[in-house]
Amino acid sequence: MTNSQLVVEEPITHVIFDFDGLLVDTEPNYTFANNMMLNRFGKDFTVELKKGQMGKKHDESIEWLLEQTGLTGKITIEDYSKDYDACLFELHTKSPAKPGAEKLVRHFIDHGIPTAICTGSDTKDFPIKSANHKHWIDLIPLQVLTGDDPMVKRGKPFPDGFLETMKRFESPPKSARNILVFEDAPNGVKAALAAGMHCIMVPDPLWRPEPEFAAQITQVLDSLEHFVPCHFGLPKFSI
Repeated sequence: MTNSQLVVEEPITHVIFDFDGLLVDTEPNYTFANNMMLNRFGKDFTVELKKGQMGKKHDESIEWLLEQTGLTGKITIEDYSKDYDACLFELHTKSPAKPGAEKLVRHFIDHGIPTAICTGSDTKDFPIKSANHKHWIDLIPLQVLTGDDPMVKRGKPFPDGFLETMKRFESPPKSARNILVFEDAPNGVKAALAAGMHCIMVPDPLWRPEPEFAAQITQVLDSLEHFVPCHFGLPKFSI
């Protein structure tokens, strides 16, 4: 855990969660499905490819992947998506919650902290990924699915999704600096920082942030279980 001694001058009044890999452990599913597809062409889905793809819109991410692997023109986005999506949907139904996720969501909701989800998922796949966790995911009143939201033109690492989410709070914050974002992926962190928001990163161990990048992040944690709300002026846990 880094940046453990914090000074956040602006009061945190609102919270935005990413979803994939942050609240629910869906990320291994993308690795499996992409490897299944790329192996057909004698290629592997590397850590660097995964890092670059995370947070992007569905078609945008596949287009980028095909470009990076030299498969543009050898398979269309539509054909890639057909088997890729089918594999993903089956895996998503079994995805577990990340440690500490439900407790933290319930804590913010119980204390009246305006809370939202901003995810690159779309209206087709999000219900599948969240189905086993609806009893606590649906406590979050604002859920912005940027994958096919007509008001969000660009996916992460662009700030569009977070800025749109900020506007949709029932009582919007005074400033982006009053928002604390929770993210797991480099593209998501970049998007939150570009939006001018504070950001907690809970990264996959495969890509710990580089020192220069880490210095821009409000805090880096090994798990949501290690988040201490009172460090940000938020209500402390009762137990």
